[in-house]
Amino acid sequence: MLSSHVRNGWYLGAWSDEIGRTLTRRWITDIPVCFYRLPDGSVTAVEDRCPHRKYPLSLGHLDDEGTLQCDYHGYRFDGQGVCVGVAEQADRPKAALRRFPLVEKDGAIWIWPGEADLADASLLPDTSWLTDPRWTHVHGVVPLKARHLLLVENLLDLTHETFLHPTSIGNAAVAATPIDVTVDGDRVGFSRRMVGIEAPPFYEKSCGLTSPVDRWQDGEFHPPGIFVLHIRVAATGTEEPEGFHMKVLYGMTPALGNETHDFYALARDYLIDDEDLTEFQHKQQLAVMQEDVDALEAQELMYATDPGGTAESSIRSDLAALRGRRALAKMLAREQRGNVPA
Repeated sequence: MLSSHVRNGWYLGAWSDEIGRTLTRRWITDIPVCFYRLPDGSVTAVEDRCPHRKYPLSLGHLDDEGTLQCDYHGYRFDGQGVCVGVAEQADRPKAALRRFPLVEKDGAIWIWPGEADLADASLLPDTSWLTDPRWTHVHGVVPLKARHLLLVENLLDLTHETFLHPTSIGNAAVAATPIDVTVDGDRVGFSRRMVGIEAPPFYEKSCGLTSPVDRWQDGEFHPPGIFVLHIRVAATGTEEPEGFHMKVLYGMTPALGNETHDFYALARDYLIDDEDLTEFQHKQQLAVMQEDVDALEAQELMYATDPGGTAESSIRSDLAALRGRRALAKMLAREQRGNVPA
């Protein structure tokens, strides 16, 4: 059965602090995945179906040696996913679990749910700022009952900040300022330079700035599921590298059907020991994300009830989102043809 999701690519599967010596299930691109750590601390992820009768392995248990037992009929698997026997029985079936390629770095666990031979860690973006002592960050995950593509387009067209987030990060300048768009293979980037604008409320409070300010937004979409936004805000006329710098990472991971895991990390390079500021920014991040969730879930209903596909209208500010949509369509077409990604 062909998937409607791109699988030959990296997705954020979990934050490192979510996974320990307990079994954690997470649906990824319509595949049930069971995450856990082995006794040496390394993380592993297997398809959450016992090959005996498809019982969820995440409902089983993990012993001190790292052996995973299915608690339906007792199949037992070692750290490599190979069946090492059946509890209380002499049988040793020739069975093995599907294990997924993983990369754990900078506090994030990346998973490649497609063809294991194609997994290429060099495709992951730089996230070293998540563990750089000169930066501080918060992170988490928000459930989204809307398809992955809607979240991708939401992040690639930030003009919505003007209308969805006017009390926090948005104002008229975002929609009024055009973007420059770049395409490099499947990757899509954009840059928006707002100069001499009114400071949005969030930046007034978290940076102590008064208008006018210069605000930069530089976005990177690493398809199928990674978005990084580089932000700079400074008093107008201030030269780089002076100013306040922030980065936002989104892991846009298809879950089951038209649901998505919306992973996020928000980082800054100023006042890194100010816990009150960290709490304020985290609350603001969650409030902004909830406004997006509400909008995207309303949008999802409209798409789901429009099977004929009413013609859409697009404008100049949609360019990055349209390039992102095209990149995903090309990646999916390659997979469905059985071709190796370019």
